[in-house]
Amino acid sequence: MSNDQLWMDSNGFVYSADGRTLLKGASVEGAYWIPEGVEEIEPEALIGCRIGTLHIPWTAHVHEYEQLVFSKDPEENEELMPAVYFWTKDYKNRDEETWAFEDEGEYRVDEYGVGYSLDGHRLLFARHTFKDENYSVPDGVVTICSMAFGCCRQFVTLSIPRSVRIIGDFVFGPGGGKIVIRA
Repeated sequence: MSNDQLWMDSNGFVYSADGRTLLKGASVEGAYWIPEGVEEIEPEALIGCRIGTLHIPWTAHVHEYEQLVFSKDPEENEELMPAVYFWTKDYKNRDEETWAFEDEGEYRVDEYGVGYSLDGHRLLFARHTFKDENYSVPDGVVTICSMAFGCCRQFVTLSIPRSVRIIGDFVFGPGGGKIVIRA
């Protein structure tokens, strides 16, 4: 395929001329959103890419974490695996009340690497350094945002207070998890 049949975005991701296929990824700090309309991701397009959070649109034919290859070297695999979010609806239709990003607004982070809104009512995210298998959400939290523990590769058990009224979509990452309501 010649270069006139490709296009590259500002982050260095290379797509087919029609924009339907991601051919090669790039390293990106923070989140990267694959454009809606992309239907296919080449099997080895993401090898060697370091990405904080990868958002895959509903239009892509990749629906499982295991279908993505980030490294062929098992030693490096743990470092290169980002949090991956598979969308089942348009990006623009996300629920703003339960969605948060670490780089949006002001927040505070506890000693475990879990971020909260300044008023303590919204649990926003867990940093990639969060490795605990059990976590107790403090009293007073009302909302647990979508993908809050999306970077976690381990199974996480969240103990939540009765003050929690809203739990966003896909709270847990590839390791999975469960929620236990405290008495």
